[in-house]
Amino acid sequence: MCTIQRAKVSFIGLPTVGKTSIVTLLTDNKIVENYDQTIGVNFGFLSVGDYEVSLFDIAGQDRFRFLWKGLTRGSRVIFIVTDSTPENLQKTKKIVEEYSRIPGITLRVIANKQDLPGALNPNEVEDFLGLKAYGMVAIDLKRKPLMCRILREAIEEYVLREKSN
Repeated sequence: MCTIQRAKVSFIGLPTVGKTSIVTLLTDNKIVENYDQTIGVNFGFLSVGDYEVSLFDIAGQDRFRFLWKGLTRGSRVIFIVTDSTPENLQKTKKIVEEYSRIPGITLRVIANKQDLPGALNPNEVEDFLGLKAYGMVAIDLKRKPLMCRILREAIEEYVLREKSN
């Protein structure tokens, strides 16, 4: 008999990097066509293997940053989303440094907006931030299987690490 487990996954990053687009791609199988700022947090739910996953899309504006710690508490995986521009990476590095100090989570980077001119490739993003980075175009429905795989692998890594402790 297979036991369903629950996993909380949070998406954080600066405004307009595509957090909502990623969560919408995963949960609604559609793309976000118009930008609307996230106010506080959006939620999504998804089944991944034996896991019922709660997705937290947390607003990136400065006025909501104080919510990040509380809203990410209990997350097994945190994805830090960047738009893959050099300017965004400079600011995102501070987020990576802060969240890298939290024990017991799996932390990954989504190098979104790979379709835009001047976007740094995932290897460049990974080298700069010092965390595993995955390339993404969250407004392309064909990328959903890739994002699901990335999500599943991050959850499985967390589970394996927990079992070994």
